[in-house]
Amino acid sequence: MVKLNYSRNTIGCNVGGKIFIHPELYEYPELYHAVVAHEKKHTKSISKKDIALDLFNDDLRGCKGSFYRFLLTHPRTMLGYLPLSKVGKYWCFDIQLLVAWIFAIIVISYVGVNL
Repeated sequence: MVKLNYSRNTIGCNVGGKIFIHPELYEYPELYHAVVAHEKKHTKSISKKDIALDLFNDDLRGCKGSFYRFLLTHPRTMLGYLPLSKVGKYWCFDIQLLVAWIFAIIVISYVGVNL
């Protein structure tokens, strides 16, 4: 069984093989199991499998409503979607999120300039 660590700055993440979840995630049992199942699938280091796992996330498909409710009632968890964030005692840099943010900024800039 995997040891779970807790952080209020994320709904769930895997940092070097250590799984972090929000301590109040237990209040949403279906979401809790989906998040833990998703994080267990990640590897210790970033790989193509990890990127595909995040892009095509089937684990949360059945509990999207609970996911968005959780984010709205615990807004601090949205810090986990920044490229640099603190999870537990660790500062984490997520290259996937950096690329996603850069891509989003480029698309928004392109659309804004061409309006």
